[in-house]
Amino acid sequence: MNIPTSIRRVLRDVFASSLMLGLAVSSHAQQPPIQIDEDIIRLSPFTVQESANLGRYQAAQVSSGSRVRMDLMDSTQSVSVLTNEFLGDIDTTQMLDAVKYVAGVGISNNPEIMDIMNIRGFQNWRAVTIDGFSQAYGVINTDPIIIERIEVVKGPNAILAPQGLPGGVVNSVTKRPLFKNSGSVSYQVGRYDSNRAEIDANYVVKDDKLALRVVGAFTDADKYVKEKFFQNLTVIPMLTYRISPTTELTAQGHVYNGAAQGEPLPISVYAVGRSNVRILDGIPRDFGLTGRNISRHESGQRAQFFLTSQITDKLSMRLAAKWAETSTRVNGVNVSESRDASGARLVPVQLNNTTGVWEWDGVTRNDDPRFLLSGLQNGVTVDHANLQNDFVFEHNAQGWRSQTVGGYAINYTSRSGWNRNYVADPTLYNFKDPNYTPPTFTLESDWDYNNGTRDRSHQVYLYQVLHLFEDRLVLSGSLSQNRYFTGDYDNLSGGRSQEKAETTLPAAGLVYKLTPEISLYYGYSEQEIMGASQPVELIPSHTSPSRQHEVGLRLRLFDGRLYTTFAYFDIMQDGIWSQATENMIDPTAPKKTAQRSDRTSKGFEFEFAWSPTKNFSVIGSFTDFKSRDQDDLRYANVAERMAGIWGSYSFPEAGPLRGLSIGLGANYVGERPGDTMGSYVNILNPVRVQPAFWLPSYTEVEANATYRFNKHWKAQLVIKNLLDKEYIRGAFNRNAFVSTPINPKLTIRYQF
Repeated sequence: MNIPTSIRRVLRDVFASSLMLGLAVSSHAQQPPIQIDEDIIRLSPFTVQESANLGRYQAAQVSSGSRVRMDLMDSTQSVSVLTNEFLGDIDTTQMLDAVKYVAGVGISNNPEIMDIMNIRGFQNWRAVTIDGFSQAYGVINTDPIIIERIEVVKGPNAILAPQGLPGGVVNSVTKRPLFKNSGSVSYQVGRYDSNRAEIDANYVVKDDKLALRVVGAFTDADKYVKEKFFQNLTVIPMLTYRISPTTELTAQGHVYNGAAQGEPLPISVYAVGRSNVRILDGIPRDFGLTGRNISRHESGQRAQFFLTSQITDKLSMRLAAKWAETSTRVNGVNVSESRDASGARLVPVQLNNTTGVWEWDGVTRNDDPRFLLSGLQNGVTVDHANLQNDFVFEHNAQGWRSQTVGGYAINYTSRSGWNRNYVADPTLYNFKDPNYTPPTFTLESDWDYNNGTRDRSHQVYLYQVLHLFEDRLVLSGSLSQNRYFTGDYDNLSGGRSQEKAETTLPAAGLVYKLTPEISLYYGYSEQEIMGASQPVELIPSHTSPSRQHEVGLRLRLFDGRLYTTFAYFDIMQDGIWSQATENMIDPTAPKKTAQRSDRTSKGFEFEFAWSPTKNFSVIGSFTDFKSRDQDDLRYANVAERMAGIWGSYSFPEAGPLRGLSIGLGANYVGERPGDTMGSYVNILNPVRVQPAFWLPSYTEVEANATYRFNKHWKAQLVIKNLLDKEYIRGAFNRNAFVSTPINPKLTIRYQF
């Protein structure tokens, strides 16, 4: 990794000093004046520990909001937790399978790759976070074999992700070694999206001292649409070593190699507005537009470690670091507008230049459309390094207690990317032809672009929590000071550019507990994303700040078996730049500076997790909000009303159906725009272009049945799309991703 010498020296010195501090204080923590019983392992404030008595889907604590353990009842913003038991019950093959049951989280334009989703209306494009570290780059889904639980922090959070998504962060917490011998192997077969083998083996080398664990999976799955597939091999070896009763080191490695085919299908040439939205007439729903050569490939390796130490009975430390290298290659195909048999452009749907609405006159027809295909190949290599160091000081007194958290983070990314187009193909393709064969493509010899980027960011933060009046009132506040730098080098022209930014981001809130089981909360938080300048459009170097106000009510009843949250949130993002309207009206006039606009997202969320008995667990959510731009225009693929519910029941061990458990769930996604160009009608009429088509709402039902034969063997049958409904999951550029038909999958698991 070509890290500049100065940055390398800073990282080395900071890392060395922090590591030596952690090891030194761990030795000091064993000295007699502290009086710590060496037979007791004190729970680190950086570690979450759940009670199995609460229920399969219940969580009481979270670590993502402020990098330290926090009771969910004390948080000043919505935080949702999906437990490992829940992930297993629904057969999570990608994160979207699970987070669709979380309020405010929904499907986006491409539901099959890159873990793309919407969080409170904002798309998390390449914004995946694992163990609190933002990931460098990715074009395939994260394999769920590595995930222990998912924590969703909704709204801006300047401690976890100062340059993250304004809608929130989906943070996957990886599996860690356990101090007990256990393991499992499994194999899955099914109609689609299956053919998968997994292993999870944990071995205690020395009791309460050293534990090893290896998790891995191999997938070679075919999808419903012809030529679509997903292949992935991922392995994570890890260890946990307890240096002393108060100091623990966990180290992980991660190697993976995956590929996926993710091309959508063209929609009907007559599809417009809220009617006639379907795939192209005359082609089957499993039509294969492209061959397996048009795919996305990603390989990489990652190493990370976490060192935690209880320095004194009040002071704790965590040092964490990650290095990752990723290589991606994407082959993509674009479909032209429809043409007639002679090659002339013939598009029945036209834009009304007065209203900005797309219309079909009901007369113009193209029942035998032809299309041109074009495309490109894109390659990216990324080196990514992160270092985080956090300190926690906790003080307990009669009637009150406090927690002070301070830390810093250093992030570095080196990215090299290139792009080459396919040689122009003059063939007019008829997708309705039964002899249609996906074409092959040849790359042009010249680069379309070839550049390199270096990004650096530095963060220092302070977070303070006060618990007053016997924990009835919780006050919290934080400051995060951040510096960003990015430099770009064009390998073709030799041009260089750089951007810098600095910002201080506050957050504050309070929680008032009417009773220990009922609390009211308010939270305010900010975030800021660095944006690049565009000199041609007179868009300056800028940042896009966002802020959120959130109020809510939480209940934790029946000894913690019922946890529910009602929340109202109001997010505003500013600093969204676009070309000035005046420049579009009169291109010959002197250009005016681009216009700065904003975006809002606000509404209600409700979610709950409930285990009325030890055999029955249910989780559910409902969302109703508006995510709009300054002209009240909706965003593509954002459903403003969503709901989900899942429940599971295990039959009593003493009954005739002992060993059997069943589950049933449903997920509702409301109507949403299929595309939103966001531009103006023409240079003389600055009216916004409306969505060309809308995707209808849908409800998907899924179920499972698990039977345990004995302590070693069990089988799980999962059925996706139980009612065999046809619907469109996501879309862009008049292309759509269709639903998979009813899809049973059977997994046989051996536990040891």
